[in-house]
Amino acid sequence: MSVEKEDLQAVNPIALAPAQIEAKAEGIGVGKTQIETPRLVALSILAGLFIGSGALFMTLVKSDSSLSFATSSVLGGLCFSLGLIAVIVAGAELFTGNSLMVMALFSKKIGVGAMLKNWVIVWLGNLVGSLILVCVVACAGTATLNGGAFGQAMMTVAAGKINLAWDTIFFRAIGCNFLVCLAVWMGFGGKSVIDKIFTTIFPVMAFVALGFEHCVANMFFLPMGVVAKDVLGIAYTGSADLANLNWGGVFYNISAATLGNIVGGAVFIGLLYWIAYRKKEA
Repeated sequence: MSVEKEDLQAVNPIALAPAQIEAKAEGIGVGKTQIETPRLVALSILAGLFIGSGALFMTLVKSDSSLSFATSSVLGGLCFSLGLIAVIVAGAELFTGNSLMVMALFSKKIGVGAMLKNWVIVWLGNLVGSLILVCVVACAGTATLNGGAFGQAMMTVAAGKINLAWDTIFFRAIGCNFLVCLAVWMGFGGKSVIDKIFTTIFPVMAFVALGFEHCVANMFFLPMGVVAKDVLGIAYTGSADLANLNWGGVFYNISAATLGNIVGGAVFIGLLYWIAYRKKEA
């Protein structure tokens, strides 16, 4: 008996088998193209708010200079996982996760135009949600926490991302969405809220700790750094180069991160799992 048939015939009361996850992913991809635009926009804005909240939580950890590099990276990743957990459990439309819609595309259940329409609307909605959160955080005075170290951490994180070479951002973004879509894929297989939370945490911790680039997270990180520098006027005493911390730098980073995220999710998870577990027509 082939591995595929074994997977399809397996009955597991705890989790779906990989072939069942692939079939579910295709169905979800079809469903995403059928969401009414107002609802899609609302869910996309929510995802931007959720991911931005995880990014903000992570920045709190980064503002504590007493933590070692490894501790700060791993703990920051744990805090950041709040965002994807909220997307998966509460329900929202996240651009990076929607890379898995290619499974439905490859099986000819949706068209390229329908998929791209979803991606564009969701990407823009994620951006709007992220910028709304930036405004809320700026008005709330959050940057002044920890004696202003929080605001300095915002600038340090943003500058570190913007000062990377474009191709470095691109390849780090591939690594990021490979792990994010792996978390989403495993979440599809879970049958309880705890399953979905647990399968989300470790891939997200890994991509954050490894310094990978997530375009939606950067829709919050980078504007927040610019606002902390140019609008809030937070005094900066760190060692990062802030010369490129501006709106041009924001676009520079997000352009590379978006394209890399598409490759990481659509190719390294979507395409390969589709090849491995798609249902072959008679």
